[in-house]
Amino acid sequence: MCIGSGLLPSVTNSENASSASEEHARTVTRSDIAAAINRRLPKLSQREAGRMLDFVLQEIASALSQGEEYVKLHEFGTFFVRERAAPRGRIPLADESAAIWRRKTLNFRPSVGLKEKVEKSPARGRRPRL
Repeated sequence: MCIGSGLLPSVTNSENASSASEEHARTVTRSDIAAAINRRLPKLSQREAGRMLDFVLQEIASALSQGEEYVKLHEFGTFFVRERAAPRGRIPLADESAAIWRRKTLNFRPSVGLKEKVEKSPARGRRPRL
């Protein structure tokens, strides 16, 4: 499933930008994103913008839960489900090893453009690589 990049506007949070030197930055929430949508599309009310965001997120979750291999958001990244191998566990009373259930994990791979944008952002700060 692929959703175009023009669907959601970029979120700019003035508090995050101004707090670049602060130790803890503010978290961007659904209501922040809905407010950004509302600023870009003033004909939509704040409530309608929030509902639109909820529909997009529900569509992503629904596609992944129904077996879609990937959900790709152009110029943002790709969500995908990976099945993890069953680890070996131990039954202490019987002193035996046994397979534990396999499980699925949700993963996200950011696009090259998103990685570059975050890396070059002055608000993120540069730390030396170890």
